[in-house]
Amino acid sequence: MIKGHITICKVYSDGTQETVVNQANLITAGLGSSLVDIQMGGGSPHVDGYAPYYFQVGTNTIDYSTKFSPNTSANFYTLSAPFGWQDYGDDTEFTLYKRYRGFYASSDGGAYKEIFGTSAPLSSTIFSGSDEYFAPVTEGRVTKVFLDSFESEIVLDEDAANGKTISELGLFAKNPKGFKEDAPILMAYRSFAGVPKTKEFSLVIHWTIGFLGLSKNIDDHYTGGVYTPPVVTSRGGEIKSR
Repeated sequence: MIKGHITICKVYSDGTQETVVNQANLITAGLGSSLVDIQMGGGSPHVDGYAPYYFQVGTNTIDYSTKFSPNTSANFYTLSAPFGWQDYGDDTEFTLYKRYRGFYASSDGGAYKEIFGTSAPLSSTIFSGSDEYFAPVTEGRVTKVFLDSFESEIVLDEDAANGKTISELGLFAKNPKGFKEDAPILMAYRSFAGVPKTKEFSLVIHWTIGFLGLSKNIDDHYTGGVYTPPVVTSRGGEIKSR
């Protein structure tokens, strides 16, 4: 079974840490559609197109456990309220990319609408998308890659998203459809009690996804990486790009 786990810690400049989230995440329909593309040969010819590569941060939640039926609870491709370009802050070290977020849309005879907690026969669905902003899981933050799983570390530094109450995260496959430009698809999602972000701390997110528990290398929790970047207290270098 494919599973995922996410741990979020506040890390202060003196090294003090406070865990605020330590939970399983939801594997969404986007990962399932990517696996079908691999089996049917209908997606990207490049392996890295299916790998987790982008993430988004948001300020609302999708209550999939009560609003959707059990059979369609994973059938969504978006965060409830993803950050825009300006929400990450002007002084953060993030590089942001405008990408065509991929999703499936269905029609009951009228206009096509993005699937959100519903199901539809394949004959009435199309693949579509919309432009949104994404931050990449940079190569140095991918702490482990096994045949059956993936681990990453995402850091919202002290200058990022201050004044925002963060309550949802999404992890996206890079470009499973193999388009010329990346069209990320949501593959894992987690909502949680809102965390007001301030300059007093960084948020360090450890995200694990894969066939967890089936390998001696990994279980349902983050195992620690071969490379863990230090907590950054001074900024430099990177700029955000549209």
